Amino acid sequence: MADAFRTARGFGSSPLYGQLLAVVANNEALLELATQTRHGQQPTFALFGAVHYLLLRGTSDPLGEYYASVVGDSARPFDADAGVAFTRFCEAHSAQIASILGTRLVQTNHVQRALVLRLGLALTRRATAAPVRIVEVGCSAGLNLRADRYAFTLGTATFGDRTSPVHIRAEVSSAELLPDMDQLPRIADVVGIDLDPPDLTSDDDRAWLRALVWPENSYQATQLQAAMDVVAADPPRVLRGNSIEVGPKLAATLPPGLPRLVVHTATRIHVPAEERPAFDAAVAAFGVDGPMLHLALEDDQRIAPSGRPGIGLTATDADGSRTIAVADGHLAWLEPLPAMRDVQISW
Repeated sequence: MADAFRTARGFGSSPLYGQLLAVVANNEALLELATQTRHGQQPTFALFGAVHYLLLRGTSDPLGEYYASVVGDSARPFDADAGVAFTRFCEAHSAQIASILGTRLVQTNHVQRALVLRLGLALTRRATAAPVRIVEVGCSAGLNLRADRYAFTLGTATFGDRTSPVHIRAEVSSAELLPDMDQLPRIADVVGIDLDPPDLTSDDDRAWLRALVWPENSYQATQLQAAMDVVAADPPRVLRGNSIEVGPKLAATLPPGLPRLVVHTATRIHVPAEERPAFDAAVAAFGVDGPMLHLALEDDQRIAPSGRPGIGLTATDADGSRTIAVADGHLAWLEPLPAMRDVQISW
């Protein structure tokens, strides 16, 4: 457990969490509390999310002075007292935190990652004019499944629904490698799979999703709120259950021969290591009876052409799997690779 906090990556946009990682790693009581995290879930995200949830729900404590999400621009920078405050808060509220860790899942819905689905739709349309079935594995509340209803700006180019209250912006290099992002196929069906889908009509579930956004990331929090409102008005179909069991059953119901786009982003990391081969097999099942394009933003520790460390975006089609882009884990930037030109969906 200590190693999970010592070696955690990807917290660059949260200076507070970046410092608190070491506080937890060196505190036996905090590590013991973190062991209450559900099997397969990342304890770093879970513990920080549980504490953030209590603060956002009105638990008054000096720790809140360090959270921009609680006190705004007056948030104190990390100092020695922050670690003490975090430790005391966890001790004082250990029963509540343990209950959250034992019942909640890390279901971060970074709406920015809807860009992966939008890119997949454009790549599919480039290959075929047939209607497409969309499946997102580990979809949380299904916010990213509505990528066709959001506005996007990549670099200087804007596309999508320009009137949408959800506007996703990302830095992009080598934009000439991208497909036409305004050319989408007809969407025949949209479905997500999640272990325990959050209910967007529940204030408590909404608060949990908000707590999973890091304290300094106000832009992502605003995006999340806007997307929750859009999706709550017309929610996609989401199946409850383990994708290892649900996926093959769902795949068997899809019309044979019609293309399907299967997407997951930062999902496989939360699958217990011993179950990942079965997870991969369940995803592959969607390609048995029809042409499939599978996009996964999961390939950790990739280096972009610019030299920036990021996450690999992997495409699997009839020709196999390869990395077609490297991106920031939250899709703040995207660097397409030449392999993106070769994506197809033939069967």
